[in-house]
This record gives sequence, C-alpha cells and structure tokens, in this order.
Amino acid sequence: MRPVLTAAIAAALCLLSIGAAKAADTVAVIINRANLVDRLNESEIRKIYTNTTLSWPDGTPITIYDLSLQDPLRGLFSEKILGKTPDKVAEEWAHLKITNQAKNPPQAMKSESLIVRRVSREKGAIGYVSIGAVKNNQSIRIVNIIVEDN
Repeated sequence: MRPVLTAAIAAALCLLSIGAAKAADTVAVIINRANLVDRLNESEIRKIYTNTTLSWPDGTPITIYDLSLQDPLRGLFSEKILGKTPDKVAEEWAHLKITNQAKNPPQAMKSESLIVRRVSREKGAIGYVSIGAVKNNQSIRIVNIIVEDN
C-alpha cells in the first residue's frame, strides 16, 4: 500500500474511534415503554441500584440490569450515579447477599444488546446502555442521560 493511502486510512480510523468513544461516554438509563415513569433523577436511580427502592410507583417489582464489571460503561455509571468503583459496588452487593440483606440485587449482563432486549420485554426492568444502543427503539424509554465529564 502507498504511504499516503496508509496514512489516510489511519487518520480515518482514528476519527472513527474518537466518535465511538464520545458515543460510549453517554449512558442512557432505560426502562420498559409500558412503565408509567417518564423520568428518573440521579438520586432515584441510586436508590434503585442500592437496594432502597424495590418497586415502581404502580407496585410493579423492579428488575435491575447491570453490565459486567469490566465494561467501561459500568465504570461510568457506577462513578456518576453510585459514587463508587464497580468493584466496590460488587463487593457491597456480595456482603448484602452473604448477610441475607440483598432484597433486589442487579443481574449482570454480558452485553448492552442483552440489557436492551430484557428491558424491552419486562415492564419492571431498568438498565443502562450507551445512547447509540437504543436510538429509535420503540420498546424502551430513556429516563436519564449520563454524560462523562471530559
């Protein structure tokens, strides 16, 4: 390949990765479209993800979905909403489970697409994914947007 062409391809790939990083820096907190809640503030989300709020206003039990510990979106979500690292959050949930105090632990999913699929099928579900994973999805409702400070 010619050096000029190689440099052009490298520059294009760099620009694509910067755009992907910016999209990944924006987290959408999502619920099922049938849920009557329109918006959740950070405090309300924190209460759901910390074993305090267990059901929606209409009485539907909440099912919580989390990404894997290694996922960068989980890191952003945990830091911004819970004020802790994902490892610290997992450690606290493990303690609650061992002491039989975990009323509604989150279920870890391997991918954003699994969270979107679960939330779109379950009225009581809540999860978080990158904003790009839910564009034009009519089965879910975005109730909060979390943006990483740069």
